[in-house]
Amino acid sequence: MSDDEGASNNELLVAACKEDNLDMLEEVLSADASSFDINHTDGLGNAALHYAARHGSTGCLEVLLYYDGINVNVINRIEGETPLHKAAAYSDPETALEMVQILVNGGASTKLQNKMKQTPADKAPSDTHAEVKEFLENVTLGSMVDSRDIPAEDSDSDGVASDDD
Repeated sequence: MSDDEGASNNELLVAACKEDNLDMLEEVLSADASSFDINHTDGLGNAALHYAARHGSTGCLEVLLYYDGINVNVINRIEGETPLHKAAAYSDPETALEMVQILVNGGASTKLQNKMKQTPADKAPSDTHAEVKEFLENVTLGSMVDSRDIPAEDSDSDGVASDDD
């Protein structure tokens, strides 16, 4: 069998995420690291993370995010969207919320806009995905607060903690 027969490991990586096939994904990831690109994108610029989010493959998302060098904020060519955009728009609100949480915990940015100037929160349907929108908006707001802006405890003017306030 020559190298040009069958699917490449990059193609198998994408296929595994489209089908939520953890066995296939583990097989690809356990192969020689030089035989695949964890950030491989197809002609549309979609990476395995995009396909996992588009198809509700929560297991694949979790496995991929443990892989060193994964680009969680990879942007596709057509819509200019990240996997987080795809996850927020996923049809089932419970699965969408789970995927959004996985991606955010993996370092996905809630602030990136697609070509239509939409953030992932904007992509979540208002009528069915209220929890997804709320989660994404809270993460975005939380990222705007610098931890140095939050006092560790009350203190008076000389810097000594006081219980008098």
